[in-house]
Amino acid sequence: MTTGGLDAQTKAKVEARKLLDEAWERAQKAYKEAKKQADIVYKEAKKVAVDKQAKQEVEKAYKEALEQAKKVRDAITGEAQAVFTAAYVQSDKDYQEAITKSKEHIDRTEEAYKEAKKQADTVHKEAKEVAVDKQAKQEADKAHKEALEQADKDYKEAIR
Repeated sequence: MTTGGLDAQTKAKVEARKLLDEAWERAQKAYKEAKKQADIVYKEAKKVAVDKQAKQEVEKAYKEALEQAKKVRDAITGEAQAVFTAAYVQSDKDYQEAITKSKEHIDRTEEAYKEAKKQADTVHKEAKEVAVDKQAKQEADKAHKEALEQADKDYKEAIR
């Protein structure tokens, strides 16, 4: 397996992580802004509240606003985390699938290489048996050598 597949997997994971970090940052900013707005409203409402009941209502509304801001923040980060996890898992799955296909291809190539060598050896043996002179035997050896070289070349090309 070339490092190209690993590089692509690493880049995908880095990009997914970057997007997750950005989502977390945006969620935190949204929370801070919501809290800031709630603080402003709380302070103003507290100033105008005249009795104990009104002050309690202001306090309750403020706490509820903060809870809602936290829920929004948590929902954003939860969704971002789910997307990140899915992307990460898919990246691993794609990488493992590529490795499996690469291994299968190499196995088929090795089988084809072995078969080509076997056939070259068989043809060479038969040619030498029927060769009547030294020249014919040398031609059979030369053809055998060329067939083996071609098989090696084809094998190396295929596994690249």
